Amino acid sequence: MEDREKESPQAEAVAEGSTGEDFEGAPVSGGEPAETVDAAKLKEQFAYLAAEFENFRKRVAREREAQAAFGNEQLLLAILPFLDNLERAMGQAVASAEALLSGVRMTHDQFLQELRKFGLEQLPAQGGTFDPSLHEAIASVPSSGKPGGTILAEARNGYLLHGRLLRPAQVTVAAAPPEDDGDGAPAGSGE
Repeated sequence: MEDREKESPQAEAVAEGSTGEDFEGAPVSGGEPAETVDAAKLKEQFAYLAAEFENFRKRVAREREAQAAFGNEQLLLAILPFLDNLERAMGQAVASAEALLSGVRMTHDQFLQELRKFGLEQLPAQGGTFDPSLHEAIASVPSSGKPGGTILAEARNGYLLHGRLLRPAQVTVAAAPPEDDGDGAPAGSGE
């Protein structure tokens, strides 16, 4: 028994009837070393994974192209009824101007309501206070009846998309009237 403890693990395996397949460099049933078989299996797995990854990459590229081509489909489907209504209104232009205006207003309101479903909000501006992060001043008019910075008129509506500014409102802002220095001439006139 003491002699057996001194023997190498390979010698013990042979003594126990093992074929020696578990040891490095030991021949396998086909006569090839185990490392060669493992390397071939790994190479085959690598080739399979590389092909799978290439297929995945191509599929993602196709899906991205389809999304770019048809990504606005829901929005366009929502807009088409308004186009229909405007075409009907143009066809009825012979009718009274009041009826035409009423139809256009209803189409406008319906259009805004539909766009709200996509996260679009109209920015209220008229009568409010000028905010340079939301408004674009296109004119400043002296106004004694309104405090400076009050929005007097809106030339173009502003819009938010999911709470983020999409387009600023173009507005006319009240400017404080020039101060009178007591002698009838505005302050800073130099007279």
